[in-house]
Parts: sequence; structure tokens; C-alpha cells
Amino acid sequence: MSELFQGLLAWVSANPAWAHLVVFLVALIESLAVVGLIVPGVIMMLGAGALIAAGALAFWPVCLWAVAGAVVGDGLSFWLGRHFRDRLRNLWPFSRYPESLRSGIQFFEKYGGKSVAFGRFVGPVRAVIPLVAGMMGMSPARFLAANILSALAWAPAYLLPGIVFGASLELAAEAAVRLVLLVLALVVLLWSVGWVVVQLFLLFSPRAGRWAEGLLRWADLHPRGGEIARALADPAHPDAKTLAALAATLILATLLFGLIAGLAAAGASEMRLNQLVLDLGQSLRSPPGDHLMAAFSRLADLAVMLSLALAIWGWLWRRGERRHANYWLAAAFFGLLAAPLLAILIRVPRPEVGLNGLFPWAFPSGYVLRATTLYGFLAVSLSASMTGTWRWLPYAGATLATVGVAVSRLYFGVQWLTDVLGSLALGLAWVAALGLAYRRHTEPAPSWRGLGIVAVATLALAFGLRSLTSHGADIALYSVRPEPVFIAADAWRSEVWRELPSHREDLRQRSRDPLTLQYAGPLDELQTALAVKGWESATMLDWSNLIKLLSPSLPLQNLPILPQVHDGHHESLTLVKRQGIDHRLVLRLWETPYRIGDERTPLWIGNLTGQSKKGILDLIAVPTTQAGGLPTDVYEDFSVLQPLRPAGETPLLLGTATRAH
Repeated sequence: MSELFQGLLAWVSANPAWAHLVVFLVALIESLAVVGLIVPGVIMMLGAGALIAAGALAFWPVCLWAVAGAVVGDGLSFWLGRHFRDRLRNLWPFSRYPESLRSGIQFFEKYGGKSVAFGRFVGPVRAVIPLVAGMMGMSPARFLAANILSALAWAPAYLLPGIVFGASLELAAEAAVRLVLLVLALVVLLWSVGWVVVQLFLLFSPRAGRWAEGLLRWADLHPRGGEIARALADPAHPDAKTLAALAATLILATLLFGLIAGLAAAGASEMRLNQLVLDLGQSLRSPPGDHLMAAFSRLADLAVMLSLALAIWGWLWRRGERRHANYWLAAAFFGLLAAPLLAILIRVPRPEVGLNGLFPWAFPSGYVLRATTLYGFLAVSLSASMTGTWRWLPYAGATLATVGVAVSRLYFGVQWLTDVLGSLALGLAWVAALGLAYRRHTEPAPSWRGLGIVAVATLALAFGLRSLTSHGADIALYSVRPEPVFIAADAWRSEVWRELPSHREDLRQRSRDPLTLQYAGPLDELQTALAVKGWESATMLDWSNLIKLLSPSLPLQNLPILPQVHDGHHESLTLVKRQGIDHRLVLRLWETPYRIGDERTPLWIGNLTGQSKKGILDLIAVPTTQAGGLPTDVYEDFSVLQPLRPAGETPLLLGTATRAH
């Protein structure tokens, strides 16, 4: 993939005219009537922005060609509308799908001439507004003015996210590919899940009535089970459709849980899919990713969940809604008790990734089960008093929070994929059962505004306090620390040095920078010994100096060092040596599990690299590691450390000046 991207960059850099033509055509087609709904022009514009950030294209030519394409595309659509007028209603695709044309006409009638400018940024009517403007008789002069002005804003607005994405890739190449991939995967996953939830709601909501009718017909044929079916699908009940949907969810989720529980009990660790997901999660681990995922996991922390359940229970009890309050207790205690009891019964061991202090059994996941039951029942409660237009919103929010928790458990490797899926199924079954009882017997539903305020305020307060008091403990709990390996000094020099990684591992089975140094000794002694050679402690990137990356006029020496990741950990020591205004040497060392000799001297592994400054559009400055070699005299700085290069090979083995190795 890296070679393919580099090849693309090389071709675009060598053929900018063709790239500009492609940008023009993409902008034109994206703006053309109807066709713009099919062609993924937005994604291609984001790609053009990424190429700008990579230095393969210049911003202003690309932006001007995109503006020209957008103006021509909208102009052609306007001309088609003026030419066909009302005959458009009888032409495909509007003859078969009249809703898109009708929505464009309504949008134009509401905003008039301004709709041409507004419509360029509104997805559903984007491809028909210019057509409608011509159809409705808008003057060409007014249309042209709105067309050009909106295109001047549209092109940079669509290129800028791609530029930011490209800049993030530059930072990722310097720091942690894992983190960027994790964030991108998480954003795509959450967006996809939210979109699926909304689409499923819109798809099944109008069909729930037919489900209720089907239940009634089934009830007429099955007298014994018919009473339950008639109770759920009573047409006199105002929530008959919702009850039918909940009943279907209950049945399907129960069957799914039974299937997954059987698979997990049969051997979760032997399932190929489980192992693949575990390896993926471990390969994406990085220190910033650990902090992010610890926050997601905390959304289902026991203290946070109990605070949410008790606060809502107290609010409902005080309002006299005792039945609804008791449902909340049922949701909370099921998530609290079912997970450990079933775990002891089924006894599925956790993945062995080096984490200590955890409950030994993995199935089901207490975190995922708590999130599913409480956030799910909160969505059921909130949607009861909401209009149909907005009922999808609490379900989407509950789904995103639950998926975030589930992903965090897979990321840390504390659960198998089957544990997470089984917990989701079990939680959905319980939410559906509670929802059936709640919707059937609780009227009227409490105001969603009051319930929502209590829930959001409690969740924010409990989550914030828990983060302040336990974030460090959570990171320590999920940190993988291998057991130390004790070896003799001779063994290190003769054999063990060959067993250590030869390249920095930023992704599982992906090697990046060579690791050319091995050092045995305390880090402070190394730092003192190299200080006389001009090596200084590095200023690492953090929130306090992040703004310096937005100051491309600063010399490289004033820019912070971006931390790098090896095997999921940041370097333990980073030193820099200045070489001119815009060049410097960087030494990085990472900890290994080896301890040498009777004194148990720690062994470190690292490298020496050169850095230069790369500017992106004169807006961002990125300290970039150079791919070329180092100055020939750089290793002379380590002569005070009794260097040893076994048989003239790399890496260079180092010992402190005060120790004999």
C-alpha cells in the first residue's frame, strides 16, 4: 500500500496537468444534475486535498480548477432545467422517483435565489437545485452570480478536510501510524454504525404495523400463545408498532445469544476470527490510543453506570413514577449480576495478552452488557415521548456509546469477539423484554426533556469525576509489561543482541525504522556521557507546544519532537543534537525486558536518525525523519561509552563508561 501511494505521488507530481483535468472533471460531474448523486465526488475532492498536503499538487491551481468545474457543472444543470422546464417531471429518473425533484422545488420556493448558494452544501438537494432553478425561470444573471460565489466557497471547503487528512498522515508517518489508523477506523465504524441504525429505524418503523397484524393473525391460529401475541399487538394500544418491533428484537437477540454462547463455550481461543480480531487490536495499540480507549471503556465503568441508574431511579421515584423507576433497577441489576454469574457458569478464559488483575472469565463482558442494557433502556425511555421524526436519535446515541465500549474491550484484548457479540445480544434481549413491559404498562411516558437532562448531567458528572480519579489506574491496569529476562553480559554480546528486533514495529508485522543501537546501563549515565558531545534532552510534543507546528517560520530546533511508537510504547529517552538551522540528529531508546549481569542492568534498544523540516501550504511545519544516511562521524560521539560492534555488524552495542561490559 505504501509503495502504491508513493507511486501515485510520483505520477501526480510528474503530470500535474492531467491531475488538474481530473479535478476539473470531478468537480463538474459532482455538480451535474442527478449524476452528482452517483459519482463519489466528495471523496475524490478529499483525495485531491491529501495530494496537496503531500506536496504532489499546488493548492491554488487545484482550487481554481475545482471552482471552474463546479461552475460549469451547475451551469449545464441550469441550462437543462431552462430547456426542459415542466417536461422534467416526465423524464427519467424524475418520472420514477419524483421525490427528489419535489424536494428541490420546495427548497427553491423556500429560499429563492439563495437556494443556489445554499444548495451546493446541502446533500439531498445538491444535484437538483441548479436544475430546478432553470426550471422555475430564475434569471441567468442571478444564477451565474450565485453559482460563482458558492463555487468559490465550495472548492476550498471540500479540499480543506483532505489537506488536514494528508497532514495527519504526514504526522502519522513521523509518529504513530497505529494511532491514526485507530482513530480513522473508529470514526468510520461509529459513523457507519450510526448510519445503519438510522437507516434500519427508517426502514422498519413503517413496517412495524404489518408485524403487529401478523402477530394478530398468528394469535387466531394458536390459542395458547395467542393471548401473549394479542397483548403485544393490541391495535388499541398507542405503541402497538413499537411493541411488535421489541418483540421481534427479543426473539432474535435471544436466539443469537444462545448461538454465540455455544460457540464461545466450545472454544473461543481456537476460533480463527477471534484470534484475528485480537491480533488487530494489539497491533493498533499505542500510548495515545490507550488513553482514548480507556475513556471509551469508562463509559461503562461500574461507578458511572450505577450513578446513572440511581440518579434516574431517584428522579422517577420522586415524580411518583414508581413502575418506571423499578424498570431502571431491573436494567441496572441485570447488567451488574448477569455477567459474573454467567461467566462463572460458562468459564471462557480471557485472551492471554499479559494483563494482570482482571476477573479470569471473559464471557459475557460485564462492560458491554452494562452499556447495552442501560444505554439501550435509556433510548427506549426517551423515545417513548418523542415524535416519530426524532425517535431515531436516542437509539443512535445509545448505539454509538455501546459500540465505543465494545471496541475498547477488543482493543485492550480483555475480551474475545464472541464475548462482545454475545454480550450485545444478551443486553438487547433484556432491553427488549424491559421495553415490552414498559411500553405495555407505563402511561403516560415521562417528558424526554427532563429525563434527558438528568441522564446527560449525571453521566457527564460521573464520567468526569471517574476520569479524574482513576484514569491513571486504568492505564496501568491495561498496560502490558513483560516479565524481565535475566542474562549474562557475555550472552548479550555474543547471542542475545541478535534476538532483539532489528526494526521499529509500528504495526504488527510491519517494520519501519532500523534499530541500530543497543545500550546496557542507566539512562541518566548515558545522558551525562553524551552531554559533552552536544546532545540535549528533547522537548517532546504535547498540548502545551502543539501550536508550534502551526508556525512554519520557526526553525527546526524550536519545533518539538514527535514521539514514536515501538511495539506499542513510546521511547523512554529522546536526545537531540543540533546541526544547522533546519537539521538535527535524534537518538531514541526503548525499554526491553532484558536485565544484564548480577546488577540487573537494564538493556535498551533504539536508533539514530536525522530530521529536517517539511512545510505544508505554509501553514503546518512537520519535523520529518530523513530516509538517507547519517554523517560518517556521528558514531564517534559514543566512543566514551566503550562501543562494541560484533564482527563489524549492526547494531552498535554500548556500555556506560563507568561499567565494564
